[in-house]
Amino acid sequence: MNRREVISLAWVSKDDVNIHYEKIDSENPAAVETLILIHGVGLDMHSWDLIIPYFVKDYSILRYDLRGHGGSDAGKGKRDVKLLTDDLLYLLTELDIGPYHIVAQGFGGFLGVLLATFEEKRDLKSLILMGVPIHYPKEIGDHIAEERKAVVAGQDSMLEIGKQLVKKVCYRPSKEIVNILLHAYKQVKPNVYFELFHPGFGAAAMENLQRIDVPILILSGSEDEIFPPEITSALLNFNHFARFFTVPYASFLIQMDQPVLVSQWIHEFIEKNKVSQRDIISPEAEFKRNLTSQMYSDIRGMLKDRDEPLNHNELQVNIMNGFSVRLNGEKIADGWGKRKAKQLLMYLVIKHSATRDELCDVFWPEVSLLNARNRLRVSLHHLKHVLETSPNINPILVAGREYVLLQGIIHSDLISYVDSIKCISQVKSEPFRKLILSHFISTCFYPFFGFFHSKRRTIHV
Repeated sequence: MNRREVISLAWVSKDDVNIHYEKIDSENPAAVETLILIHGVGLDMHSWDLIIPYFVKDYSILRYDLRGHGGSDAGKGKRDVKLLTDDLLYLLTELDIGPYHIVAQGFGGFLGVLLATFEEKRDLKSLILMGVPIHYPKEIGDHIAEERKAVVAGQDSMLEIGKQLVKKVCYRPSKEIVNILLHAYKQVKPNVYFELFHPGFGAAAMENLQRIDVPILILSGSEDEIFPPEITSALLNFNHFARFFTVPYASFLIQMDQPVLVSQWIHEFIEKNKVSQRDIISPEAEFKRNLTSQMYSDIRGMLKDRDEPLNHNELQVNIMNGFSVRLNGEKIADGWGKRKAKQLLMYLVIKHSATRDELCDVFWPEVSLLNARNRLRVSLHHLKHVLETSPNINPILVAGREYVLLQGIIHSDLISYVDSIKCISQVKSEPFRKLILSHFISTCFYPFFGFFHSKRRTIHV
């Protein structure tokens, strides 16, 4: 790397916010294109360290730290996708970047997608998205965010989350990788992190993705548990010209797990798409567009037909006046006394969804995690067998690699009473409040009135 020139510890100032960046010249004297590397939330520019030696053979590099990450200031006010995309556009303009490609990971992908819709996007040639959760289930996303908030409550950095994630975001992290990641998480304040870490940006991004007119490459790690390929590949539904590859033996940080392979695939994608506009609208390209469009339409139709009865699956779980379960009106009486089936169901009814490790901690705290996971697997299999009594019943218990949840319309007397209590607490009119409360007490505690009276007589005696 004799010709590698690094401008290190450089900043550009935007509205009194210093944005930390690094610009690296290509080893190839003939190279005219730049790769813009955008990291994910909680990370910093050093998450690209392992892949840059392969990128610089053909491209110049511009990488930077998002607001509140690494060496960049957090700034005042709320941070969101629009503000951080404006930062990116400002950086490109100030540094006079010529033809470029965006390589964005995780949250960084939202910035790339939005910028690609701007008229001022300058000379953007292609967009590479790595593990970008544009279409992510809101309930699970909110649950993950709340769990992480609980872990760092009262702390001034995201370091504890980093310690939990390093072995999930990388397939087999080396000591060097662990140090890079932990250092990054240590620099990020929780308020900055949770402004950006939530599923609320997805709807706008899905709409923007359909408007992009540059080639798109979507990459996902085969071993990514948080944003698995099944989630990432869904982006193909929103842009028929996008291409999707799964990187083998890699988790979320594919550029750290497989730097050689990922750099090669990105380079080949860029080279293949150096074609004229005439080629893009050729009959062959039009045929492929129509083919993929019809295929996705057929698949969605088949899935809709298959899942339509799912909306009619109703599970009623009564807890307060004796345990009972009804599925679509039919009582399920057997199987509840084995393998913690009753306890697991009640927990999922109350929590809606839970991680496998959370269930292990709650139900088998006295054994090793490996032993607990084995017991959980057996118990979930039994619970699924109890609930789904017929092969024609749509799945009710969904047990993924990381999360377990109940699917369908779920009712519970306990949840109803909790909701009633919340309603009562919000009523401001005192007479109306007393009326509701008296009705609530009479209905809620009616089954226990006999018990109360017997105890009262015992006390009087």
